[in-house]
Amino acid sequence: MKKYDAIIIGAGPAGHSCAVRIAELGGKVAIIERDYIGGICTNWGCTPSKAMIESAKVAHEVENSSHYGVRVNGYQIDFPFIAQRRNNVVLNTREFITDLLHHHNVDIYQGEAVIDSPQVVQVRHGRWNYDNYSMDYSGEIETLHTDNIVLATGSKPLIPGFIDESDPTIVSSHRLITIDTLPEKLTIVGGGVIGLEFATIFSNLGSQVTIVELLPRVLAMMDPDISEEITRIMQEMGVRILTNHKVTDLGQGVLKATNQDTGETVEVRSDMNLVAIGRTAVLQEDLYNRLGLSYTRKGIDVDDTLQTSVKGVWAVGDATGKSILAHCGIQQGVICAENIMRGDAEPRLMDYDIIPAIVYSIPEIFSIGKIPEDLSDIQIIKVPFNINLRANIEDHPEGFIKMWIRNNKLIAAQAIGYMVSEIQQELANMIALGTDIDAITRIVHAHPTYNEIIRSALEFAEGKAVDFYI
Repeated sequence: MKKYDAIIIGAGPAGHSCAVRIAELGGKVAIIERDYIGGICTNWGCTPSKAMIESAKVAHEVENSSHYGVRVNGYQIDFPFIAQRRNNVVLNTREFITDLLHHHNVDIYQGEAVIDSPQVVQVRHGRWNYDNYSMDYSGEIETLHTDNIVLATGSKPLIPGFIDESDPTIVSSHRLITIDTLPEKLTIVGGGVIGLEFATIFSNLGSQVTIVELLPRVLAMMDPDISEEITRIMQEMGVRILTNHKVTDLGQGVLKATNQDTGETVEVRSDMNLVAIGRTAVLQEDLYNRLGLSYTRKGIDVDDTLQTSVKGVWAVGDATGKSILAHCGIQQGVICAENIMRGDAEPRLMDYDIIPAIVYSIPEIFSIGKIPEDLSDIQIIKVPFNINLRANIEDHPEGFIKMWIRNNKLIAAQAIGYMVSEIQQELANMIALGTDIDAITRIVHAHPTYNEIIRSALEFAEGKAVDFYI
């Protein structure tokens, strides 16, 4: 009989991080994955999309290389090579995670997990078949015993009921990220993070892209200034953006949408139509009901220790419905592991207040912290990147950083600009630690750097900026 301190179901970022941390703390742990190690993030999400975005960024730089006195004539987009590079990055990442789990002596089981009770899990060995959405079983069933079960079962693309998923012209993000032929025309339903990232990829690689968004602006969860700026930049890049349009029909390469202001119907024809209106937790309602586990349509209910309503059963990552961000899932996995192994120590609690959100568009976007509804005691600072020397040297002056400050402390920040994902952590740390802004402005920031705009903006908030004026 194989007995474990914990069995993790799902080997995505939340699941494999949880497994490694339990092993580091001396626990015996197993992980069960019906598909590829690494989960959605590695195989159909973060890793392949960012690999393709990197190709899009290079294409963008080549297209604009004359700005730097470098003239490139007749360059070509080799999309099959881009696709192969993407596949290689995925494979290398998957192998790295597998090696990491083996290094920590985590037992890996390939197959479907069937939970008999909070202490017993059966593994039906096999692999998930995406051609018919079923398991190809090897016939072997193995029974495992455990003190804890961690559900890290992930999420899936949200597809409206009126859309026929068998239509070859309709794709989810899972399918679009695996194609090896560049679509001439791509329509994207949804102007959120996923929609904008795919628009970035395919517009820069040569596709004619249209975004259709139900709400009055893209990235509606962010500040209106961010939405306005990314709309302007994408339209200049040739992306057609139809906001406030409700999709009424989609099939056979034809999308019909109604302008909610005028009632006018627009028709868009594309060889591919991406539905990118969000993701939803993978729910196993029969299992949850049998275990007496509390859940909603959003996901499994957990407390701040990641414990579910059933003792010994935990949940992390997208399955909780708290966030679909991989870095949130990783943190949940680590905290869950430490709580499983804590013994008599005080539990560690998950904090969802400071979770950076990043859009890997061109230029990039980040959002940190919560903008308060009552702005009466809030100082709002907005500083354009065109005051930053490094941005001007490298000809990336577009965008800005915007901050919300209360009582000399940063409470929220958003930015759009070149590679801003690489400068956001200092601001996240400030918010999380409650750091006074003058404590940051007293620290020397390297010059010239993009990160220097943080010091510039904070000094501007204090009325002592020495390197620019507005």
